Amino acid sequence: MFLISGMHRSGTSLVARLLYEAGAAMGEADTFYPADRWNPDGYFEQAEIQAVNFSLVHGPWGRLAYFHLPKTQTIVARAESHREEIAQTALKYQNTVVKDTRFCLTLPAWLVHGAQIRGVLICLRHPTAIARSLRRRNWITQGLAYRLWRVHLQRLLDHVADIPVWFIRYENILESSSFSAEFAPAARFVELPLDDNRLTQLYNENVKRAWNHHATLDSACPSAVEPLWQHLLARHAAQFD
Repeated sequence: MFLISGMHRSGTSLVARLLYEAGAAMGEADTFYPADRWNPDGYFEQAEIQAVNFSLVHGPWGRLAYFHLPKTQTIVARAESHREEIAQTALKYQNTVVKDTRFCLTLPAWLVHGAQIRGVLICLRHPTAIARSLRRRNWITQGLAYRLWRVHLQRLLDHVADIPVWFIRYENILESSSFSAEFAPAARFVELPLDDNRLTQLYNENVKRAWNHHATLDSACPSAVEPLWQHLLARHAAQFD
């Protein structure tokens, strides 16, 4: 499997949509998790994968778990009762590209139970833009939103230390001038080469620049997240050197 992951509200659904429209194998479209008001164009993630990850992260607490995320050890322990489901689901989607932000937290559980991960495409968006979006959607404080961003991204980096990764910036795929340079290498990473005409078509048919509500956002992040954000930006930039 190739994974698409990253923090919630970081553009994972748009990246998944673009890859799906470009022809990536992502499973049956009629089993995608349904669209809602927050993603009216769809999430492009398999409902059965999301269901497993939801159980691993939320446990008995439901969405309240986001106020105190379980440790990785807790998630791996919970996975024992889902081991057959994880193994069978991983086998079913072994030759596909799958997307779920919760892989930031649950990836070790999938690896323990046999998932063969060929690479992880990590979506990046400015932490302040994510924090503002989470405040609107989830009615949480901006401080909690920043903490969730930091935990998700730091754990994901820890989990993929021995797995190939590629970073893709949400802001860059919203701009026609930077779309091809940003998206084409990400598509090649999941073994989907695209020519210039196809890239232009994908942008014109699937991307709305208005989605970038914070296009000029360049302020520093809070001190608790700024070092990690700068580290991610440096790794993103280094890919093109």
